Amino acid sequence: MRHDNRPDAGRARKSKNESGQTAESAPSKARRLKHGERRDALLRAAKELSVERGFAVPSLEAIIERAGGSRRSIYTEFGGKEGLRNALLAEISDEILPALHTGIGQDTDLRAALTRFAHKFVSTLMSERGINMSRIIMQDSFVSPARAKSFFARGPGEGAKLLASILEAARARGEIETKDCALAANCFIGMVRGNLYLERVLRIRPPLAEAEIDAHIGAAVDIFLDGLRPR
Repeated sequence: MRHDNRPDAGRARKSKNESGQTAESAPSKARRLKHGERRDALLRAAKELSVERGFAVPSLEAIIERAGGSRRSIYTEFGGKEGLRNALLAEISDEILPALHTGIGQDTDLRAALTRFAHKFVSTLMSERGINMSRIIMQDSFVSPARAKSFFARGPGEGAKLLASILEAARARGEIETKDCALAANCFIGMVRGNLYLERVLRIRPPLAEAEIDAHIGAAVDIFLDGLRPR
């Protein structure tokens, strides 16, 4: 049997790509990834691009360029762009919402509890990442009011309920006087948020320094407690 020993024989079969792999052994990124890994890669790329560019869901082409795969991968993993949007907003919610509630209610001292709550709110929602993700949620609210309601209920809404329960306990101890603890809780959140949150969302001021946060929260707590103290 005659063998071809020419130097270029089989070159197409064994040609190497830039990474040194043979073309035959360099399958696409999408084929290398397992089902769960491919989904995670696409979702991670979507979240990174959303935060970087400020869009609720970036273009599918941009996501594919960063994560690999194809449009077919997105339809296989998420059922299409709307499914990807649902997964992305759920991922964002799961990332920032639990931090709002962690540790709230651990303090029996009312001033300490209010201070802890306010610090959680400011450090979570007014951080650079929190502001970016808040803007994405707000933009998406025009697409899906139902998702916006779900986000609010799981985050700010749940936080207000927790704060109201703290105030109710303080009222039962005779530390404060108020007819409506839920209304008082919303008023306190408004005081903590103030114009600072809007200024951050509009990007007309940089992230707050620790000294600014402490001064702002201290003033809000003092004014709030003075208004609720028993007469």
